[in-house]
Amino acid sequence: MTALPLPLPGPSSAVSPTVPYTDEPVALLQLDGADPGEAASAVYREVRRGRRVVAVACGGRDAVGSLARALDAIGVETTRPAQGEAVLGAGVTIVAGPEAVPGRTRSRPARALRVALAGCGVVGGGVLPRLLADARFEVVGVLVRDPTRARDTPIPAGLAVSDPAALLAREPDILIEAISDASTGLALIRAALTRGVDVVSANKQAVGADLPALIELAAAGEARLLYSASVGGGAALIETVRRARAYGTVVRIEAVLNGTCNFILNRLAEGRPFGEALIAARDAGFAEADPSADLTGLDAAAKLAILGHEALRGRLAADGVTRQTLASDSVLPAGRVRQLARLDVRTGEVSVALRAVDGDPLFVDLADEWNALRVTTGDGRVFTARGRGAGRAPTAESVWADLTDLAELRANAKENAAGSREPAALESP
Repeated sequence: MTALPLPLPGPSSAVSPTVPYTDEPVALLQLDGADPGEAASAVYREVRRGRRVVAVACGGRDAVGSLARALDAIGVETTRPAQGEAVLGAGVTIVAGPEAVPGRTRSRPARALRVALAGCGVVGGGVLPRLLADARFEVVGVLVRDPTRARDTPIPAGLAVSDPAALLAREPDILIEAISDASTGLALIRAALTRGVDVVSANKQAVGADLPALIELAAAGEARLLYSASVGGGAALIETVRRARAYGTVVRIEAVLNGTCNFILNRLAEGRPFGEALIAARDAGFAEADPSADLTGLDAAAKLAILGHEALRGRLAADGVTRQTLASDSVLPAGRVRQLARLDVRTGEVSVALRAVDGDPLFVDLADEWNALRVTTGDGRVFTARGRGAGRAPTAESVWADLTDLAELRANAKENAAGSREPAALESP
């Protein structure tokens, strides 16, 4: 697999109020279609960085189609220009390359990074096989409630533990925290950061509980905390807010942040009863056995708290977000309805409410588990993102991107430290 990022200058254009900001750099990637999953990961990481991507898929007749399908599975929208059409467009463009691409062997690290995985459910079960197959990482333990239970992702002998303390006692370099319980997840994150262990988390309730305090704890322990998968699944929502903040003061965030409610609302729009829509969401793997956090807006509020911190660099308490419940007796507005999270600096509104979005192209046609985000800055720049907000493939891909970024940061820090012969402290996000 060869990925050659070639950043090109983005188009220069004046930005007027309410006009989406499009001055994005471009990455040209030459990809080996023999492994569409790894090729899709390379594209996804560039998308997270706010780049438009031209992906040259090499390796045969179906290389373009295979890459497009792999990207769709994680929620990255693509275009495939016809002959004679412009190659450079918005988002991700896939074009066919030569039959073969010169291979590039990934160098094996001097020492594999020791990784502890907390949780082997929807997300953890998607990450574990990739960890086991990648020479850069050594899995030292997997935290589960019942090590004897059969799973769709088998855990190799000797790795399963049921005690969080026993997991950390295996001295990992990195903890991937992907458990569903907020209090256990938060305690495990705190314990790891205190020990100087880097953390990648997909747990929005744990991360959103008090993100500023966790970042301070990471800095004190010279560790890093990465949490992109906690909001938006495979949609690059946190990165979009960060990019907006880099260009100006954020004054408004509007987002669909809960795939379960979006799935249900789409079924209600089709005329199906609430109970049937909820069962369909469970059958599709988007709704938990107890969906109360989704339906009451608590899940979206925790995610809005994280986005609010990214935008304003302060603490936004999830329990301070006004919430509206979606239930069988809910009276919905006329038209296409979304569970819309909103933070408006100018009006002071911080809410999760059921709102009509007719006429809004970002939200009106949002499919099932997809999430979407619009960020507006004080000078009128508008940044948007869409993607699959739930499910194993997109969320595990976001965790993997964080892990890959972290591995590169650690490698760079080690090289810098060796060059200066001084310890290199890792910065917090």
